[in-house]
Amino acid sequence: MVLSNSFIEIFKKNRKCIVNADIDGILAGMLLQNFLNWEVVGYSSCCGKQDDEIWLEDKKENLKECVFVDLPIIVKDYLVVDQHFVGFDSQTIKEYEEHTNKVNPNIMRNRAYINEQKQNEYTKKYPFGTVHFVLAVLENLKIIDSSYEIDFFKKIDSFELADLILRADRVIGNTNQYTNNCNDWADWLISLGGKNTEALFVVVKKEYKKRLQAEKNVESKLLSYGCKGVDGDCSNLFRSKDYTKLINYFAFLSDALDIKPLPMYRVFDYAKLDGKRFNIDNYDVSVAKKEVKKENVFSYAFVSMRVLSATFIKED
Repeated sequence: MVLSNSFIEIFKKNRKCIVNADIDGILAGMLLQNFLNWEVVGYSSCCGKQDDEIWLEDKKENLKECVFVDLPIIVKDYLVVDQHFVGFDSQTIKEYEEHTNKVNPNIMRNRAYINEQKQNEYTKKYPFGTVHFVLAVLENLKIIDSSYEIDFFKKIDSFELADLILRADRVIGNTNQYTNNCNDWADWLISLGGKNTEALFVVVKKEYKKRLQAEKNVESKLLSYGCKGVDGDCSNLFRSKDYTKLINYFAFLSDALDIKPLPMYRVFDYAKLDGKRFNIDNYDVSVAKKEVKKENVFSYAFVSMRVLSATFIKED
């Protein structure tokens, strides 16, 4: 699969980035830091809640120079590597593509909430994590050398490394629940990536039924590090400035993957975000679509078939 120039432009060495404060964003950030020497200058949680936030090492950081990783930022001038965003319809996809500085598997395959026949297609969205997408892209672009091999069967606690990486956006649980769609996307990722992507998603396709307990074991481990959710969401630790727990959590993930941990530093609250969630009744997106057309919209994504999360930049 040949990737567009948008990928070549975004996946350059020595960029700055801001990553999502959950296991998916952190793992994706670790790969980008390790293979492209990206500098993680901030963390964020944008999920349509009032305590949505960006935490920066430097309050004066120019956000237009950073890539937002695993964050569905819709601001035109911002660079994004993400999988959460799903367009309302074909027109939304066209508008997203016109930015040319954002990459997303749903956009690549024209997966929208409503298709051209006005049918709901939410269940055909990308069901995996940004880290899996990033791994495949890095292999596709030969940034990860073909000789590099990840030991997905490495034993960690009561599970394997594959189970830890697959907990990003609940790959195993999703595959058990939405098997046909997940198998379709697994084949697509394998065609996009290299041998590590293939090895990981062969595990998914062949072993998803028997790895549910391991997924639960991973979730218990993540909670033991102080994460507020089973998805490894550590935004609570950033809000409380619990640097000790964050350092321990990051060290656990880096030891598991045997690569350098993400940096931990005293962070500053950007403190200009406000999240909301909108119910989608009878698949009518007109109200939500009108809301996210506002000039101060920062990000938005469907969190379920009937709920859209949106984050807005607070007015001064």
